[in-house]
Amino acid sequence: MDLRQMEYAVAIADELNFTRAAVRCRIGQSGLSHQITQLEREVGTRLFERTSRSVRLTQAGQTFVACARRVLKAVQEMQAEIASLDGPVRGRLRIGSVALTASTIDQLGVLREYQEAYPAVEVTLSDTDGVEAAAQLLTGELEVAVIALHEHQLPQGIAYHLLRLVPLVAVVGRQHRLRGIGVTDVAKLADERFLECGPDTGLRAQVDAAFERARARRRGVCALRNAGDLASLALEGIGVTVVPRPVADAVVPAEHADCVLRLDDPQALQPLALTHRDPAPTSPAAQAFLRLALTRLPGEGTPALQAAPVESAAG
Repeated sequence: MDLRQMEYAVAIADELNFTRAAVRCRIGQSGLSHQITQLEREVGTRLFERTSRSVRLTQAGQTFVACARRVLKAVQEMQAEIASLDGPVRGRLRIGSVALTASTIDQLGVLREYQEAYPAVEVTLSDTDGVEAAAQLLTGELEVAVIALHEHQLPQGIAYHLLRLVPLVAVVGRQHRLRGIGVTDVAKLADERFLECGPDTGLRAQVDAAFERARARRRGVCALRNAGDLASLALEGIGVTVVPRPVADAVVPAEHADCVLRLDDPQALQPLALTHRDPAPTSPAAQAFLRLALTRLPGEGTPALQAAPVESAAG
């Protein structure tokens, strides 16, 4: 087998469709099928169960693809390190992030500084957050992620640098009976139409924890990824929601500030943390980003990253 066949297998695992995988890999579909058939002969077992309508990984395929991701990631890191010996830092950096706007940390500023300092690095950014981001850090699909989970909510193998703790607040509509009371406990929201973030996000994890502490169950009526959209819907009376304070402040006009209610729960906090695989990624691109981020985004007292020195973009 060769690296190209590993790339093909990973593409099919991601797309679960031979046609889309062929387009992504810039190969004809018949050529892709031939390569996978040859790969399965070499491995000695089927990697994909495929019919005219669906494609799915076999158990052997899941193992193979997981190993292939690690191999391809290691090759990319090796190529980036070798390339950086004779010039500026190069390579690719994949970052997952909770919402960039209405945040108390200057993620946009860090990204701008990084691109200015390391223009040869290709940066890809996704809104992957929470449990999904942690899983992708472990598989190497992401090098770095800013997530809204506490350290105890993460699996082993993730390094954690707490940046901020942000209070969670409730947002209710202009005509809502709770408007203007200032403070509420989570249990009072249990019988409302509750607008919440999608599963596996950091915000969802913190809201779930708050309701568990209150021993209350809520009635979720939607699941969106954007906390600002939740606050906007709640203000219009579509339901009630719980979001980070900076999001509520950005969405709710000053004349309706009494629609934002503090929670009578000192543990109702959203963490913002810089995370990466432990040990830290070895690619110069990722190391450079971590060093910059941990300098520009001072945290809440977590240990500083012990990263290897990285040469500047000037070489």
